[in-house]
Amino acid sequence: MLLERGTSGPPVLLLHSLGLDKHMWTPIVDRLAVGRRVFAYDLRGHGEAAAAPQPFTLRDLARDLFAVLDELSLETAHVVGLSYGGAIAQTAAIEDPGRFASLALLATTDRAFPDVFEQRAAAAEAGGMAAQLDESLSRWFTSEALAADTPGVRYARDCLLAMDPASWARAWRSMKELDAQGKLAHFPAPVLVVAGGADASGPTALLRGIADGIPSARFRELPGVPHMQTLERADEVAAVLDEFLPRD
Repeated sequence: MLLERGTSGPPVLLLHSLGLDKHMWTPIVDRLAVGRRVFAYDLRGHGEAAAAPQPFTLRDLARDLFAVLDELSLETAHVVGLSYGGAIAQTAAIEDPGRFASLALLATTDRAFPDVFEQRAAAAEAGGMAAQLDESLSRWFTSEALAADTPGVRYARDCLLAMDPASWARAWRSMKELDAQGKLAHFPAPVLVVAGGADASGPTALLRGIADGIPSARFRELPGVPHMQTLERADEVAAVLDEFLPRD
């Protein structure tokens, strides 16, 4: 179930976005694995974990992160979360900051938007996943990528169509529990916050606010980069993470 690259070096654990799976990281994982051991896994309700126990809360997903670390015999890891993965990573960092060697938050939020999240959950229950394609993909990618129907767009479309609407709904409802704003002010490990300048879901001001709430955090904005950073501008995302994460 794990995606693994690298044979030595500091361990890095990657958490994917809602609606996708661990292969969201494929465009950058080989570069990150130079001098590092890199792992990615499928979150509950996604990919090979589609049949994992449900319903679930955001704290359940945070504890899954700790269970993965335990399974890998890792006391700590450098944790990278994008969007939903960033929400899970923050929740876990609040619960047990000692398991983190560092934290990188990409295109995420530190607070819930309950009405928006409930609308997305209910829409899938009512209309199925095919009806979520246009709205979701337009939030995730630039118009140029959509028009070109790039491999990243095709991958995301396939993931959405394969997802159980009930799992999509449960994931969005778990996001309604997110409450990380101001709670990582004393987080002891290095933090990187990365915004995409063309991100309709996670605008720069929101990501900058997250960084401002963590005095030790570094903030980077990647101009022209949309929400699904690794699927459209992999080289830039890999470069900023490669600079931040230690290696052998």
